[in-house]
Amino acid sequence: MIIRVQYSNNVYDMISDIALQRLIDTRKIKTFYRYSEKRWIAVGADPLRKGVQVSVPHTGPERRATNPSKLFLASVE
Repeated sequence: MIIRVQYSNNVYDMISDIALQRLIDTRKIKTFYRYSEKRWIAVGADPLRKGVQVSVPHTGPERRATNPSKLFLASVE
């Protein structure tokens, strides 16, 4: 997907969606156009990601089979 962006020097450009996060992280863009909302998003002022869930490591007991072939053979016998 191609995204419209405005760099920090006020120059507009079209970039790939893959490059967007890198440009946000390096603070090279000021705004980008979010097609789903039909509006410009200001980096640092508007929320950048909706519904992002932080991955938390699982600390409970492992319930998955350690050897799936044994599980399959046990169900066939």
